[in-house]
Amino acid sequence: MIRLFAELCKTKLESLSEEAILQNAADEFNYYGEKCPNCGATGTLSPYGDYPRYLISYKSGKITVSLVRPLRFECKPSGKSRGCGTTHALLPDILIPYSPYSLRFMLTVLVAYFERETTVVAICEHFGIAVSTLYAWKERLYEHKALLLGELTSREKPALAFLHGLLGCDCLSDHLSDFFNRHGFSFMQDRLRVATRSVPP
Repeated sequence: MIRLFAELCKTKLESLSEEAILQNAADEFNYYGEKCPNCGATGTLSPYGDYPRYLISYKSGKITVSLVRPLRFECKPSGKSRGCGTTHALLPDILIPYSPYSLRFMLTVLVAYFERETTVVAICEHFGIAVSTLYAWKERLYEHKALLLGELTSREKPALAFLHGLLGCDCLSDHLSDFFNRHGFSFMQDRLRVATRSVPP
């Protein structure tokens, strides 16, 4: 897959839906001159349609389940370059690889949890997730926060302040890209599922 980190900031999160962010990324992505994530050949990627994927998002107090179609690209021979024939999905940073939940959805659930204004069961009922899912996301957040900030700084920064900092940041994509490039998987992605590369903003 090709991870695209060029979209997320406070303004876009406040004004655009996940579907709009995904569409903007597809419209603006320039695959000419990009390297194949598999073989590293340059200029061999060509459009290869799209694929269906469910996306669960949360905006303005509403949960939305939609079917989105991320673009795919194939590595094909071009001029002197030899294509390897692999295909790669283009996933903007609002999407978490191998998860139907958007990044905003996960972070919003975790903010609700750490604000502690209601019970865990009430939070899970509101967002339509299992209690075990919420606790899995909580543990993943702690782990990824430490990887992003460093162990010592992470211990000093409360989870809620960290989450508010991410959601209110105008350079969120930079942090997500840095995390991916350093660790080989995306922020809040299940570590058992590994992506391959990022496209710089």
